[in-house]
Amino acid sequence: GVRTGAVEVSADGARLAELVALVEKGVLTLRVADTYPLADAAGAHARLAEGGVRGRLVLVP
Repeated sequence: GVRTGAVEVSADGARLAELVALVEKGVLTLRVADTYPLADAAGAHARLAEGGVRGRLVLVP
C-alpha cells in the first residue's frame, strides 16, 4: 500500500520565460494567498498547518 514517486527539476530559463509570458497574457492565473519573507518560513508553515489556505503561500528572499 505504499506508493513512491520521483520529481526531477532542472533550471530552464527559456521555459520559465514562456510561463511568465503566459501569466502576463492572462492565459495562466496564479492564486497567491500570502507572501512571507524567507526568514519567516516557520510562520508560513504554521499558517498552512492552520488549514483553510486558498492559494499558495510564497516565500520571498
